[in-house]
Amino acid sequence: MKKTIVIILTILMTLTLLAGCARNQSGAADEIDFSDFDAVLEAARGTTVNFYGWGGSAATNAWLDNVVGSTLYEQYGIRLNRVPMDIDAILNKLMGEMHAGVDSGDIDVVWINGENFYTAKNAGLLFGPITHYVPNFAVYLNPDDADLHYDFGTPIEGMQVPYGRAQLVFMGDTAVLDSFPTSAQELLELARRYPGRITYSAPPDFTGSAFVRNMLYEIVGFEAIFNAPRDEEAIYEIIRPGLDFLVELKPYLWQEGRTYPVDAPALQQMFIDGLVLMNVSYSPLHVAQMIFSGEYPETVQTFVFENGNIGNTHYMAIPYNAPNRAGAIALINHIISAEMQITKYDARNWGDLPVFDVQRLTPQQRELLDAIDNGIGILSPEVLFEHRLPEVQAYKIPIIERLWVQHVLHAG
Repeated sequence: MKKTIVIILTILMTLTLLAGCARNQSGAADEIDFSDFDAVLEAARGTTVNFYGWGGSAATNAWLDNVVGSTLYEQYGIRLNRVPMDIDAILNKLMGEMHAGVDSGDIDVVWINGENFYTAKNAGLLFGPITHYVPNFAVYLNPDDADLHYDFGTPIEGMQVPYGRAQLVFMGDTAVLDSFPTSAQELLELARRYPGRITYSAPPDFTGSAFVRNMLYEIVGFEAIFNAPRDEEAIYEIIRPGLDFLVELKPYLWQEGRTYPVDAPALQQMFIDGLVLMNVSYSPLHVAQMIFSGEYPETVQTFVFENGNIGNTHYMAIPYNAPNRAGAIALINHIISAEMQITKYDARNWGDLPVFDVQRLTPQQRELLDAIDNGIGILSPEVLFEHRLPEVQAYKIPIIERLWVQHVLHAG
């Protein structure tokens, strides 16, 4: 009898310990007041937080592993587990778990933006609102910034927190070109002078699609496209002059526009090999990184159009079934700290634009920012933000891409 009681007590104690561990790892969603950040940190201490996102950049991966991960553990005792996975696979995983009724999954934080945020939010795949649980959100971010409220035209409503900023930039070699085009019309004139030496990657490649939209902005204006009704024919009528411009440009492109580089890396290699005069990137510090690595000569320079280039923000969100919500909140708060955002801006780490409002930095933090030496060939954040254009609604992007295929790629 005593042996039976001992066995039962042992089982109960084991189950209790397991339940306690489970509550700790899950962030004790039913017990923690997430608005009490000290309680969040206490619940997260000793846990592992799983960060899922695109893993195609060695620099980004190293920054997450070596800078964010090490300081997260040193300061809070939280381990970072970075899981490289494309966003489509992440959303498919979450969709499958939702349909299967999985209440506790594997993903704590997801790197997301644009069309994917639109999909995830509308499908109920995200936990939130979360911004009021993240103290650094109120400390460092400017509440008037549009990217705190809209992501590709989709209302954010506190469901994600800015991670970093990107902006479409162009680049050319000053040893080859005396000046760079500052408008779509000047780009056309350059292509006429150097037939076959200009091109762009084909949509739906992310960068190529943004290049097309930037040209459309130049010809018909952002507001016209943003205010267009949700109808493909109506959108076509509005952007038709811009598509006609791309058709006019087409004969002067590489291979007379019969084919296009499949993606941004393919275009970059063509630029390195001297086949084309311009490259396009969504990373404003791309040239600095390539000069540091020795892949670009020091004569390569970044430029933008006078009327502006498209910029967007990438974000972090917490899935609806995140097993460690406390750890997720702690990680997000850590990443948007001034210190982490400054290290992220360093082109030797990642070279990603920070999300903070510079005016909200302390004098010591501003000194750290000013001490970052990102080399040559890039534009300052001030110049970039002065020439920053917003994105249209996420659902309009695939429509524009289809219209490009129909009326530009297959033209003639």
